[in-house]
Amino acid sequence: MTGQTLLNLMEDLDNEIQAASGEANVTRALRMLNTAQDYFETLVARDGEILGSHTSTVTTTADTETTPWPTGLLRADSLWMIDADTSRPAYELHEIQQTGGHATQLRWPLQQRAVVSAGKPWGYWTNGRLLYWAPLPDAAHTVRWYGWQRQADIAAADTFAYDDGVAYPLAAFAVEIFRRGLDDPVADIEALARSVFRDQLRAMRNFTRTGPVERTYQYVHST
Repeated sequence: MTGQTLLNLMEDLDNEIQAASGEANVTRALRMLNTAQDYFETLVARDGEILGSHTSTVTTTADTETTPWPTGLLRADSLWMIDADTSRPAYELHEIQQTGGHATQLRWPLQQRAVVSAGKPWGYWTNGRLLYWAPLPDAAHTVRWYGWQRQADIAAADTFAYDDGVAYPLAAFAVEIFRRGLDDPVADIEALARSVFRDQLRAMRNFTRTGPVERTYQYVHST
């Protein structure tokens, strides 16, 4: 499915939108689609029951406490140190909850590990702009993150980044934004987004199963 497919869906939902290739509303309709995609991604990132499906890496710098937060990463679910010899995950980094002198505020025995002047990081803390490492990295180490990352803006000729099931609610939400006039209230946009994407968000929560499926027994029979 391409961006043009989404533009065609918008035309199907509202005959007054001229979004076929070369028509008058293509540029504005694409802006509305990208606004709708941003809303969708924000809702997904805020839903703790949806497992992040994106992964990439960051690299530490020797004798530097921080590494920039990955571009477009909306939520990091876990960070893993990559073994330099095997290129495979070696261990999960501990998320430090305290702020302000974070490494030295840990309880024993973690505190004993934090006093090392430099080494391979075992823990991290973040403010969403930087990743702080504990201990101070002694070299360039590769860390793999798992989470939810914002995808590239939709263009007419490009392939849509998400499953086809997202296409219709995304186009419908984009049409509603497109229809907003000068005097129309916009305070209920977020509520509209939650309503439009509700079923898709529910489906995405079942991406993996972490336990047995619950059963509800409605009838009890004994002899």
